Amino acid sequence: MLNIDYIAHHNGLQKVAAGQKLLLSIGALLIVTVSRNNSVALWTLLVMSSVIVFYAKIPLKAYVTLMLAPLGFSLAGILTIVVSISFTNEVNTDMLWHLFTPFATLYILPSDVDRAINIFLVAFSASSCLYLLILTTPIYEISPILLKCKVPTIVIELIELMYRFIFVFLQTSMQLYTAQQARLGYKSYKMSFQSLVLLISVLFRSIFFHYEKMTLAMKSRNIEHFIIPDVYLLKKKWQRLPLILFIVYVFVAIGLIFV
Repeated sequence: MLNIDYIAHHNGLQKVAAGQKLLLSIGALLIVTVSRNNSVALWTLLVMSSVIVFYAKIPLKAYVTLMLAPLGFSLAGILTIVVSISFTNEVNTDMLWHLFTPFATLYILPSDVDRAINIFLVAFSASSCLYLLILTTPIYEISPILLKCKVPTIVIELIELMYRFIFVFLQTSMQLYTAQQARLGYKSYKMSFQSLVLLISVLFRSIFFHYEKMTLAMKSRNIEHFIIPDVYLLKKKWQRLPLILFIVYVFVAIGLIFV
């Protein structure tokens, strides 16, 4: 399992202020989603991937592995856009492909292909923008920025809890699965279903147990919320290179939109 939290603490952009990384990733995300331009999407994907691999020095294998998840979801989503269904036997001359069945006609139109390509590129490049923030910035550095943006404290705490328990959930499930597999819990279909039900029940029980321990630890230290104050965080100055990179990215993106 890829330890995303470890990568966020050990990368080439560790000493860069969290505000800069947030500006670059969220700014690029807004530009690519609002413009919905194929050229802008490809430019965004190139810039974000280059920053992640060459500037942040994230291992290429880890980055490619992480990008496989949005790639699979995007391909599955655009399939329903590309293939259309008609319950009549009318033939459109613009069809790129069609298949007649006794119940319906499956066909593909050029406009649907263009729309699917656009959605795929926008979604894939938007994922690279989010990965730039996730892989280079720990969650406790983002929380004070959200607090300054007047985001409610309860929302920030929920984000931190969900982020924290994603890793607890994955680690606990892998440990339980390994223990069951070592005891031949998946040697037959019947035992596999029984082991899966047992794994799910124990998993949720373990999650609640971890939450209770965290709550008791916070109460014993008289901590009211999860947000770390700025005075306890290492002060990081804004660097010139990320700002120049963001300005160049914006100008090139605007040029691609109006070309």
